[in-house]
Amino acid sequence: MTDRTLSLLTLLALCLAIPASANADDDKPAAAAAAAAAADTKPYDPAVRRQLACARPLRHCARPGSPSIAYMLRPVTYMKTVVETVYEPTQVKVLRTVYETVYEDQQVTQYRTLCEIEMRDQQYQVCRTVAETTEREITETFRRPVWETIEKECQYQERRLVRTTTQREVRRKVYKPVTTQETRTVSVRKVEPVTETRTVTEDKGRWVPRSLYRRGPLLPSLGPKPCGQLGLRWTRAGFCSTRLEWCPNLVSREVICTKYVTRIETKEVPVTVQRIEVSEEVKLVPVETCRWVVETKTRTVPVRRLRYETKTVARTVPVTTYKQVTETLTRQVPVQVTRRVPYTVTRRVARRVAREIEVTCTKMMPRYIERQVPCTTQELVPVLVE
Repeated sequence: MTDRTLSLLTLLALCLAIPASANADDDKPAAAAAAAAAADTKPYDPAVRRQLACARPLRHCARPGSPSIAYMLRPVTYMKTVVETVYEPTQVKVLRTVYETVYEDQQVTQYRTLCEIEMRDQQYQVCRTVAETTEREITETFRRPVWETIEKECQYQERRLVRTTTQREVRRKVYKPVTTQETRTVSVRKVEPVTETRTVTEDKGRWVPRSLYRRGPLLPSLGPKPCGQLGLRWTRAGFCSTRLEWCPNLVSREVICTKYVTRIETKEVPVTVQRIEVSEEVKLVPVETCRWVVETKTRTVPVRRLRYETKTVARTVPVTTYKQVTETLTRQVPVQVTRRVPYTVTRRVARRVAREIEVTCTKMMPRYIERQVPCTTQELVPVLVE
């Protein structure tokens, strides 16, 4: 109920707005001409954007069987102001810094290293070895090994393997597959095409050439300097190029589109299910058990035993003793003596001096030119429909 009331109120507002829009459309060319005349009297400013009036289509609905006024689109041609940028060469004076090298004489004190050899007395100590021989009585003790064989009883353990066979009960699980038939609910997706109308905006613009000046690097050239001498100087290089810029023109139109809608259906499907049944099986298995039995036995073993006999002997031996004797001697040693001698040297030192000169160069200055271009648009025209 609320939606129907809103739609009726919207229809009433559209009916009241149609006559007012028709009067406004009749006065539109005159108003546009007056606005264009007023705009042409003002100087062009790139920072100020001009407003463009666009016609919006209106829809009118009436009850079936009664006369009504409808509006249709009609092409209208009008003049549009287009601004072009033109670059003109202009002579400009600028200050440039020039560096010159000046040489000056400067006194510098340096030092030279002189090496001289002198003879000096040096005392050093020499160690000499002196040998002395004496006789000393020493006593020496000798130990002689003697081997003896004896009989000895020893006990040892012997391990023997004993095998025993027994019966053991073994349980294991047996898996058997079992197949059954069941009914299962399955969801199926179906895609259906749906056609609808959609408004698409296209850009039917065009490329417009624009002039562009590009500044180049400083290049060396041979010519007269500001001081009047012929020499090497630096010249700014530049060139003009044309760049294409895109001017957009948006046009709306209706396009038929087809999209696919997914629908889910449910149906019953027979399914074969296979499951595993587990059962337990008991079985007697012979098991052989091995164990070790330890037995103690006695036997006689020959054993060799070692003993030492001690013997003492006295004898006289010569003993040589060495001792160190220190002596002080004097010798002449050459010594190198180093000293620094100052001397003065004259050098030419380079110094960089900067000065500013006035140079005339050519600079491209932009100038804006306005011209009228015919453009076509569409406006609404009232039509009586019975």
